[in-house]
Amino acid sequence: MDGKTIYFLGKLAASNRKLAAEAVRRCGGKVAQELTPKVQIVVVGEGDILAQNWNLWNDQLDAATRDAFESGSLEIVSETFFWDQYGNSQKNDHLSKISKIPKTCYTLSMLAELTGVPISVIRQLQKQQLIVPVRQIHRLSYFDVESILPLKIVRNMFDAGLPTNTAIDRLRKIKRNFPTGRRQIDVQVNGRNVVLVTEKGLINQDGQYYFSFLADDEEDKSVFVTQREPLEILESVLEPLPEPNNVETIYKTAWLLESAGNLQGAIDLYRATLAAGNPNPQIHFQIAELLYRLGDLTAARERYFMAIELDETFVEARANLGCVLAELGNDELAAAAFRGALKYHPDYAEVRFHLGMLLKRVGLTEEANEHFRIFLELMPDSPWAEQIS
Repeated sequence: MDGKTIYFLGKLAASNRKLAAEAVRRCGGKVAQELTPKVQIVVVGEGDILAQNWNLWNDQLDAATRDAFESGSLEIVSETFFWDQYGNSQKNDHLSKISKIPKTCYTLSMLAELTGVPISVIRQLQKQQLIVPVRQIHRLSYFDVESILPLKIVRNMFDAGLPTNTAIDRLRKIKRNFPTGRRQIDVQVNGRNVVLVTEKGLINQDGQYYFSFLADDEEDKSVFVTQREPLEILESVLEPLPEPNNVETIYKTAWLLESAGNLQGAIDLYRATLAAGNPNPQIHFQIAELLYRLGDLTAARERYFMAIELDETFVEARANLGCVLAELGNDELAAAAFRGALKYHPDYAEVRFHLGMLLKRVGLTEEANEHFRIFLELMPDSPWAEQIS
């Protein structure tokens, strides 16, 4: 941090501005009182980041700052990253204490509710490693508040009228100017935590690399005319022509179709992936997600069941199954699905909330309140707390 000029933007969550400025000065940095061309690092405070009307990209940053960031002459970092990075690397008691403050983590569906970015878009950002989970338990990815910053920028771009593919492409370009110091993921397998760090990318709990199809210098092929047939897409985007049983090729093309909004075409190719390879619970889950988006709840229910049959610890599939069953009016089965998820992951806060709401609705108030109590212990600062008070 020696010699660098820092500007704190917005309300800080882990410290007040006076203590934060003193910590920076002790590490040899300078704190600017206003956003000027001399600023080298903008630290986005997380006290206001979840506010629905908080528009970072268009309201908080002027055009010159946005240009400096996109050109790479300025860093924009989240408060979480800043304290973690400098608290762990500098001999400073105050920084170290701040960096060790417990942080709330969010699932993909929680991020979708908090930021207003559709969960399908957030999954695309995860696949392209534009957001990276900090923890994974039974296939369920958890993200810390650091991931909210790029999602808020995407939301701001949507609000400004940019289409989805354009916003993602622009985020990919500006993401190159975000710091990359935190590249590890904590994967929990059979109750054991294993932190996996690899130069090739992230590894899931099955030992498989996450599909990551778009390198920084690779052409973005996700913008198609969505009416085109899946086979036509398969033949046009891949050279040489793919082998019929090449599972990764078919999966890649299915994902590209999904990114383009051709949900039925994506479903057809995900099914082809299953036909070409071994049964895969993750593929069944993705088909279920798309069927749900198409409004076919009954078919989505069956695919969630298939995913769980292949992997009984697939807690996100159990949670989503519970939500689908509740929408279909099968409250008892929905409660059973939620309880099944909690059996494997008792700290699944989202499921505690959904099960509590279901039990409250059917009159089981005492049991509902117990789930709400645990939910508030897991997420004491949750924006959903007012719904259960």
